[in-house]
Order: sequence, then C-alpha cells, then structure tokens
Amino acid sequence: MIDENLPTFYLRPSSDNVKYNASVLLSQYGSEAAPAYSLRHPDPASPSSKNRYAAALYDSYHPDILYGEVLLIPEWTQPSLSQEEIRKNGGVPPPPQPILPPSFVIQLYNPEQQAVVRQGVSKWSATPQWVFEMPQQSFRQPSVASIDRTQSDPTASETTPKFRFKWKKEGRLSKDYVCSLSGKNTNPDGSKRKNREPDITISIFKHLKEITMYEPNLMRVDIEDPKGLEVVMLLSAIVIREVYNGNMRDTFNVSDVPRRLSGEAAPRKNSYERTRRSRTDAPPSQAPPQPSHPRPPLQIQTIDPRPPPTDPRSQWEIDAESARLKKEVEREERERRHAEHAETKRVKKMLEEEERRARLQQLEIDKETERLKRQFEREQRQAHRNNNAPPPSLPSRPAAATNLLPPNFAGLNYAQPPVQRPHSANPFRPPAGPYLQGPANNASSSVFFGGGSSSHPPRPPEGRRVGSKPSIFGLLGRSNPSGQKLTRKQSAVF
Repeated sequence: MIDENLPTFYLRPSSDNVKYNASVLLSQYGSEAAPAYSLRHPDPASPSSKNRYAAALYDSYHPDILYGEVLLIPEWTQPSLSQEEIRKNGGVPPPPQPILPPSFVIQLYNPEQQAVVRQGVSKWSATPQWVFEMPQQSFRQPSVASIDRTQSDPTASETTPKFRFKWKKEGRLSKDYVCSLSGKNTNPDGSKRKNREPDITISIFKHLKEITMYEPNLMRVDIEDPKGLEVVMLLSAIVIREVYNGNMRDTFNVSDVPRRLSGEAAPRKNSYERTRRSRTDAPPSQAPPQPSHPRPPLQIQTIDPRPPPTDPRSQWEIDAESARLKKEVEREERERRHAEHAETKRVKKMLEEEERRARLQQLEIDKETERLKRQFEREQRQAHRNNNAPPPSLPSRPAAATNLLPPNFAGLNYAQPPVQRPHSANPFRPPAGPYLQGPANNASSSVFFGGGSSSHPPRPPEGRRVGSKPSIFGLLGRSNPSGQKLTRKQSAVF
C-alpha cells in the first residue's frame, strides 16, 4: 500500500468459492477493505467459453448491474504444411497456437461506450505499454429540440475532445505498472515538437494485486464520466494481469490436444469383439430372449453443444476429431477382419482335429473288427476239426465184474431212492479195517468199492422186456427161471 488515504482496489478470490470469479475490494482513509465490484468469468467447462477470454465487472451489492465487460479472441498461427510434422501428429496438421492480439475493446454500459486498448512498445525503454482514450464529454446535452435528439452521442462523434491514457511498465524486471495521462500539446499549430506538458500519473498497479488511484492528480482530469474512467482502468489492469502476464492456454481456455490422434494408444474393445465373446461364452442351450412386442427404433437426435466454429482452433479440433474417428473406424474394421480370420482359422483347425480323431477311431474300430474276425474264423476251424474227428473209445470193463452183473442190471432206475433192506440174520460180518475188500468174483461186491463199473452200463436192446427190479445193489439176488434162490448176504456198507 502506497498511502492508506488514497483509494486502493484489491483483487481477492471470490467469497462464493468459485475458482474463476474474484472480488474487487476498496479501501480508503485507512478503512477496512469492503467489496466494491464483482469480477466474473465464464465457466471454463462451458463450450461457449473455449478459445477466448471474457471478463465482466458487476456491482458487488447489486449483481444485476453490469458496468463493463471485455471479450478477447486471440489470433491463431497458420497450419504447417510440413509432411514430417503432419506424420508425427498422426496424419493431421499440428494444432494452431494462440497469438496475443495487439488490442482489445472494453464495452461500457449506461451510457454505452467502447474504449479500445492498443498494445505498443516504449521508444526509450523498449518496455510494453497499453494506450487507450476516453472522451471528455460522454453524455448528451439536454435539449428540447428534435434536431438535437437526432444527433449521435458525443462518445461516437469525431469532434469530441479525448484524453489519452497509457499503462506502462516501470522496468523490464519490475511487476509494477503505471497509468498516466499524456501531456497536452500547447503549440498553437498542433505540432508535437515542443511545448508539451509532462505526463500525469493517475494510478499504480502494484505487484499485479492492488490498484492505487492518485486522487489529487485524478481531479485534474477534466472528464465528464469519472466512473467510466475508473471501470476502464480496472478492467484494463485485470486484462494486463491475466492475459499478458498469465498462461496463455489457461487464459484462453484452449483445450488440450487429443492423445489418440495417431492411433498408437491402447485399442479399445469394439462391439464386434464383445458380441463374439458373449456368443462364445454363452451356453448353446440358452437363446437370447425375444421381446414379445417389437419396439420401434429409437430416434436419437445428437445436438452438438459446441458453437459453430468461429476460429481456426475450433475448426482444427473438428478436423482432428473427424480424423481420429475415421482412424478409429478403420482400426475397428481391421480388428474385425482379423477376428473373423482368427475365428475362421480356429474353426477350421477344430474341424481338422475332429476329422483326425474320427479317422483314428475308425482305424481302431477296423483293427478290432479284423481281430475279432480272425478269432471267429479260428474258432470255426477248431469246431469243424472236432466234429470230423472219430469218437473216443470207452475204457474196457473187467470181465469178472461184467459176468457178475445180473442180466437186468441195465434196466435199473438210478433216479429212485435206495430201498432200505431189513437186517439179515446172518451173523457174518466183514473184517474190520480201514478198507473194505471183497473177492473180485463175488456178486455181492459194492459198486462204490470196486464192484461197479466206472462207466454207465449198456442200455438194454429195444423190445426187450425188463424183469422184476432187483435190489439197488444187486445183493438180494436175481430171479432165477429154474426157481432156485441164492442165499442173500449182508451188505458191507449197511
């Protein structure tokens, strides 16, 4: 602060916590800084604020009162025609870069007036400076004559005298700017060679944060609209701070260059790949549900929120986006063809593998069939050989045992259970011992201990009548035609 008694304006962040807005506080005669103006900027996220700078000064207590505003649209570099740079940028020319305009216009309201601020360079110190003019008379003189009402405003008249002001940097390394009133020329003929008054300092912009008005010198300025001069000095100082001493890309809200213009970024999954995978992963039994009532196709109206291109940068963004979308479509088409080729190759390989397995399985079936066929033929030959061989000879029966059998022995029924014989009164008993032996020619020998034959007895000839059934063991004797009876002996077993 130069002097606490002088009116000083401070630029502070906005009290509503909006990043792109600010408050202008006023302090005079040592009082606390109180809000005087509200500085507003358009929302950087809004499409209408791209590639331009705008600022407006509102009343702090009446937000609807607008004192003045400024709109700054930068100039742009011409697109490069170098093929090397186009190739490096993915087939599109490099984006145009903003160029600081040499002048800007401040629009005042009530009354409407425009102040053009032009940038220049000092001849002596080569420091930048900004010059603007303010008319001495801003309001129309009250008059009842209708001819006076048809005349233009004094601010637009060429005959209205004007005061010349300029913002000048104090030094190359300094951050302070001084606004001064250019001295009047006192020569009668209007030449600028001699008799020129010195410049009068009006205000100082200290460290790009506070603006101090030299009120004693400001009273010497014979101007009809001092409020308008104050608004012009505040807005011009703010533009010098934010545009000519700030980051150009942030000031003009220039969007960044898209990273995937060249198509070298990681490819995203296209709709064909997602549909193919979903169909492959889904079980074959499950079919997609079909809607009962077909829906009419939706008509989507795409509205571009961006304004029509009014500068080369917007046009370049449109061209770059069109080129990027074109490359994206071409890349997706290549991926689709590659996926179709890979899918065809996979299906063909799967079919070849199935055919190879089928051939191997058929070879195994043929081999097993041949083996079974050879085995069947071998068994057939063996069975035919056995059928043509002579029947095997039965073992010879002993003569003594054959002669001792009764004539009707062959007609005995072996299926009938043995008949229990009554105990004989013959006291003869065979000798005790581990083996029961009897004479070979004894007709009462048991068939279990050598008396019987190992083979079945011969069947009696057909037509022969079988006599009475003897005992099962042939020990009770047999019928004698002569009527003689043999004595019955007791069995060795029972």
